[in-house]
Amino acid sequence: MWKKIYRPHSIIVTILIFAFIGFLELIRLNTHFLDPFNHGIQEYEITDIVYTQLGQENTTVDTNIRLVHIGDVDRAELAKVIDRLSEAGAKVIGVDVMLDGQKSEDSDTLLQQSIIRANNVVLASELYDLQEKEKRFIGLTSADSMFASHATLGYVNFPANHTKTIRFFSPWERIQGDTAYAFSMAVLEKYSPKAFDEVLKRKKELEKIHYRGNRYSFISTPKEIVLDTTVDLSGIFDQKIVLVGYVAEKESENPLRDRFYTPLNQDYAGKSIPDMFGVVIHANIISMSMENRFIREIPSWVTWVITILFCYANVFFIHGIYAKFHPAFHGITRSLQLIECMVIFFIIGFLFYYFRVQIDFGAGILSLLLAYDIIMIYESLFLKKLPFLQRIKDNF
Repeated sequence: MWKKIYRPHSIIVTILIFAFIGFLELIRLNTHFLDPFNHGIQEYEITDIVYTQLGQENTTVDTNIRLVHIGDVDRAELAKVIDRLSEAGAKVIGVDVMLDGQKSEDSDTLLQQSIIRANNVVLASELYDLQEKEKRFIGLTSADSMFASHATLGYVNFPANHTKTIRFFSPWERIQGDTAYAFSMAVLEKYSPKAFDEVLKRKKELEKIHYRGNRYSFISTPKEIVLDTTVDLSGIFDQKIVLVGYVAEKESENPLRDRFYTPLNQDYAGKSIPDMFGVVIHANIISMSMENRFIREIPSWVTWVITILFCYANVFFIHGIYAKFHPAFHGITRSLQLIECMVIFFIIGFLFYYFRVQIDFGAGILSLLLAYDIIMIYESLFLKKLPFLQRIKDNF
């Protein structure tokens, strides 16, 4: 059996393919030469198609989370919103608004008193100055102390690349000697300590977000209705998580405020407009955590073993085609690559959609695409120029 699958030239070509992939990675890390190419690879995953084409069809509304679109609210109005939500029985009120500094004494006092009365408010903060070696942040920009001292703080930063495609969230971060929790985690701790503990038990510095859906996957209420004293809000907000932030219905309402790119962007091939508000991303994280819908990622060593075996199998068969069907080599090989790519896309999408299993198979796909060209280079250049390679027999 071993003699049938052992082909020295195929092993050499496989090594050359991964050496070339390593060379490309080295260039990517040390120069900006391939930035446009790398940008496309970083911003696109096969599972994005699952989100955009299939994910929205079976999405149900999360009834435990409510969103309140605050718009351009002043602090006096925000105080009234918090009072109304508290009176309606909201279990947790997360305010995704930076309350840095003091404005006017009257409005600030009103807001402070509302936060004190509610006694269940989570306020937004922001991490700054990451120290990469120590893996910690220098500090936290939080709400003014007159508000922060009566509420729980949670940072609203998302780990992302330079174009802010949000695929992960960081449950906690180190600040000096202390631990700070993400905004979504701070809200979750107040609502469900058990779910909060389950996230911590996973011990993941970065947790991949399994998106439930866009803002229509959560019930949203404008501040005007919340402030309308003729409306009974208890049926809407009683014992619910309420996230207060910017969730504009109309694109004309400052469409780029607090918006990010996500895998749900319909224009996944070339994301031009950020598709999701920050408060909706927080809602997705909380929903995922409460329902234990975490993405299952294959360990990297398993992925690499599969990738190497996959690459060798392709080189083995393509090399055999080159030896036995040389005149038709190009057509057969290209057809095989196309069919394999389609099958790989289907398998990755199937595993993610039905089992929440995600495989990072970029290197495997790249090895498949390179196999034809590397074999041609090996046969026409290396094999003809290096006599010792000619003495190696593959016995095809």
